[in-house]
Amino acid sequence: MKSLEKYYDFIRDDEIKNTVIKIQDKASYVNKNYIAAITEFINPYVVKISIPVIKSYDIKFEIFPSYENCERKVFILYPQYSEIDENEFISGIRITNKSKFKKLSHKDYLGVLMSLGIERSKLGDIYVCDDYGDVVVHSDIADYIIYNLDKIGHNKIEAEKINLSQVNFKEQEHEILNIITSSMRIDNIVKHLTKLSREKASFIIKSGDVKINHIPEYKVSTELKEEDILSIRRAGRFKIYKIIGTTKSGKLKIQIKHYI
Repeated sequence: MKSLEKYYDFIRDDEIKNTVIKIQDKASYVNKNYIAAITEFINPYVVKISIPVIKSYDIKFEIFPSYENCERKVFILYPQYSEIDENEFISGIRITNKSKFKKLSHKDYLGVLMSLGIERSKLGDIYVCDDYGDVVVHSDIADYIIYNLDKIGHNKIEAEKINLSQVNFKEQEHEILNIITSSMRIDNIVKHLTKLSREKASFIIKSGDVKINHIPEYKVSTELKEEDILSIRRAGRFKIYKIIGTTKSGKLKIQIKHYI
């Protein structure tokens, strides 16, 4: 097994580094005990930088969910010469809204799950449809969720376990924002999205409150591009969707997805 000390030196963010170290500990456990294990749910960047760590052990792994619209994923780690069934580690739960008067949002579903005292790291993405929301979770908490959920606010709901093949893996609900900007600099885009001055936008970037593709970004001059995911603390999560053209004065016309 290769030494990983120098590898960790390149991970600047302490929270991300600690998550990767936890994944290494799981890999070591699987390698030593020949028992399969699952990691917490992690973002695509952590997935990417954890793969070399896992590959330093003589074990196999699966990344789940693997669908295009899934952001939060887990590693299922297991010994060589063995097979695994994803349904043993991950469960799908469908939460059906029984009220015809109020549609439930992503925030509603997430809020009620967190109110049960569940760690966010045990919950995957939530896929919101017209009258239900699907969520993937660690299997060891699925029954607890089902037995303890009966309403969200004033809305009666029904929670049931479903096969992973039945989960509606769709893109999170969003609104399209149309902005006109002089450049794709991050401070410029953050200014438009937060409706703050450019000076204040620069301050929150330098304070570590902005991430590009899940990585903290501190440089105000960094240029954004199409498909970049932008997370702004207290403002939300956005995706640079399309640069659709320019104005007569040469400014850029951009469409941005705001996930709600």
